[in-house]
Amino acid sequence: MAVFATATTRDLVFASDEVAEELDEMQFTLGEGPCLDAYRFHRPELYEDMAGAAARARWPFFSSQALTAGAASVYAYPLDDGAGAPFGVLELYSRSPIALTSRDDVTCRSYAHSIAHAVLVELTPTYALTGGSGVGVFRRGNVHIACGILAAHHEISVEEAMVRLRAQAFARQRRITEIARDVIAGDRFEPGLL
Repeated sequence: MAVFATATTRDLVFASDEVAEELDEMQFTLGEGPCLDAYRFHRPELYEDMAGAAARARWPFFSSQALTAGAASVYAYPLDDGAGAPFGVLELYSRSPIALTSRDDVTCRSYAHSIAHAVLVELTPTYALTGGSGVGVFRRGNVHIACGILAAHHEISVEEAMVRLRAQAFARQRRITEIARDVIAGDRFEPGLL
């Protein structure tokens, strides 16, 4: 499950296993995938076969990496506040290509609705002041800090810094959060690499 602060500021709140975590990390790094589109377009994104033409045409980089990670099917349901404005996404996957039945789809929508309500309760200021889990929701904040550092150092926009940070993660085949830690620790990339 991922929660968005803005269209470009999001974090993984819960992952059931390493594949789920990797799928979310890939989408964050590549800037494409069903989670992002479910949020952007306010609708479920259901892809029963990531090797199929539809998924490959829609997300050329993500689809191939999802298959490599072990996800043959990917489904993303927006989490909304009841007024239709999404604030997060419930991401699901299967290790084999599986088409959801109508009943499965209704069940997933019900889970997304219940999870959305629970997340909204947890993220309210009252809850935050009275205890809560103590776990930071937006663990990827360092990525945005790194973008600010790179933007200032290279005299570019923050948006351009994010594009370049993603490119570095992709080129180095490392997580964007790891590259961000390097930047915060002093790596500004060699001239021509950023």
